[in-house]
Amino acid sequence: MYFIKPKFWDKKNNSFLSILLYPLSIIYYLISIIKKKITITQKFNIPIICVGNIYIGGTGKTSAAIEIIKILNQSKKVCFLTKGYGRKSKKDIYLNELNVPNQNTEDTGDEALLLNKFGHVYISNNRAEAINTIIKLGYDAIILDDGFQDHLIFKNLNILCFDSKNWVGNNNLIPSGPLREPLTSIKEANFIIVKGEKNQIIEKEIKTINPNIEIIYAKNKIENIETLKNRNFIAFTGIGNPYSFFNTLLDHNVKIIKQIIYPDHFQFTEKNYKILSQEAENNKCNLITTEKDYVRINNQFKEKIYYTKLNTLLVEKESLEKELKNLF
Repeated sequence: MYFIKPKFWDKKNNSFLSILLYPLSIIYYLISIIKKKITITQKFNIPIICVGNIYIGGTGKTSAAIEIIKILNQSKKVCFLTKGYGRKSKKDIYLNELNVPNQNTEDTGDEALLLNKFGHVYISNNRAEAINTIIKLGYDAIILDDGFQDHLIFKNLNILCFDSKNWVGNNNLIPSGPLREPLTSIKEANFIIVKGEKNQIIEKEIKTINPNIEIIYAKNKIENIETLKNRNFIAFTGIGNPYSFFNTLLDHNVKIIKQIIYPDHFQFTEKNYKILSQEAENNKCNLITTEKDYVRINNQFKEKIYYTKLNTLLVEKESLEKELKNLF
């Protein structure tokens, strides 16, 4: 099922729709509490680092996971574990080398192929079984892509990601708001990674709930910015938080003529490409998308589409590096 994030989720005050949907949020919350209470957490004989979120989409989770494997790969053999959200296949897939060729995002999901540029990836709908398999394959640690809400698995380190521009939106649980669980759940986290500029209001709110938690900021830089200068673009994307992409372009002074939003993890077809190409031709400009969208586009269309190659910098990450080393 494809999903586009509602705009009212990020309004600071409750809208008519958020109030209307609030009873469903209460039911969702009660179900999540019951599920957590009856779940027996399983420990595994391998360090598991969970990179997750409580705000749905667009928090820089994938970029954070990549930065963490860069740190660990210096001395350890590490594997990403992901469910491959957005994929149609239910079979397990093991990407046991970097940039495994001829992979279809309908089988792997888009995030898995981005992660595979930096590490080995195991894709499975059954995390517990997959962890046991990864252990047998001889890895030293697992980076769990998402999974903060999966209470079946014990995590040695919980890292939660946020975007400073959206923060917690209207602070309501889904479907009334963008939160998968209340902000108070950060009590169970060890680190917070905030994408964007330093924000003392956000820090104060976090520290009120969890005084001992470490807060790290992440800054995105477009590596291929030189190829994007002096061009006009139609920017299109199908990610959880499309405005994060548009804002990144604007922050780097990339000229956007039009913004087009597709549902999260959208699988682009030839028809979609023809419509986009016609839009670009009519506006005498180029097409640009995210790297995550780009891996979902058919190879025959990629040649005429630009994408943003982001490099994420974790600011003052020494405490995180130390904690990661202490896991072994």
